[in-house]
Amino acid sequence: MNTLTPTKLVECPFEVRVDDVLHDRFYDVRDAVAVAKQVKATKRAADVVVIDTRTKKLVIKVDG
Repeated sequence: MNTLTPTKLVECPFEVRVDDVLHDRFYDVRDAVAVAKQVKATKRAADVVVIDTRTKKLVIKVDG
């Protein structure tokens, strides 16, 4: 029986953070931004951002 096992976990480079707490991780920045906007729509007072974990830089801060 031949099973495939990943040799290395693939990193999700984009994180959505709500008030500095990790909410979710994404492979694609567009998915991360879309979810961040949805979160901001439901939690108006929260600070919602997307971070690139490879560079540790802010991608977007969602205003609402």
